[in-house]
Amino acid sequence: MSVLSKSDFARKIDRSHQYVSSLIKKGMIVLVKENGREMVEVEASLAKIAAHADPANNPATTMPRTDGRNKASVGMATRQAEHSTEQEAGHGTNSAVQYQKSRAVKESYTARLRKVEFEEKMGTIVRKEGVEKAAFGISRILREKLKALPNRLAPKVTVVTEQKENFIILTEEMEGVIHEIQSAIAEIIST
Repeated sequence: MSVLSKSDFARKIDRSHQYVSSLIKKGMIVLVKENGREMVEVEASLAKIAAHADPANNPATTMPRTDGRNKASVGMATRQAEHSTEQEAGHGTNSAVQYQKSRAVKESYTARLRKVEFEEKMGTIVRKEGVEKAAFGISRILREKLKALPNRLAPKVTVVTEQKENFIILTEEMEGVIHEIQSAIAEIIST
């Protein structure tokens, strides 16, 4: 059992004295009396912090400082303390840490799923099946309208001998087909 003063403990976890004071108020720091002073029991306090920590907001890795040195996060200090405690006790991984890790993974997947559901409702993403069905319907309508065009135009164009009149007939028919295709596409999209 190692003990440190509140200030030394704050330096160990690379946090402010105020942060440690707030943890004491929350009951997350184990205090012991030593020589008439309140001291922090390091391993027990780090274990309590780890049990209540959110792994997503408290990465157990070293974090770079602006001055080039590395600082250990609370999670890293906790893991170091757990490792030394495990070696002393002679047993495996801490089940609370395993629970926190699996909970973080579950919450991550849940958040991703909710994001996809939200984007789908907002219309920023669409289902693949719907797009495939709409594309098939549009191409079918386009094919039918274009295949029917010569049968509709042949009787009208063969009667007229003037090129200008043929051009007008062809243009009107093409505009009609385009309008029919647009309305069919709009109908498919709205369903």
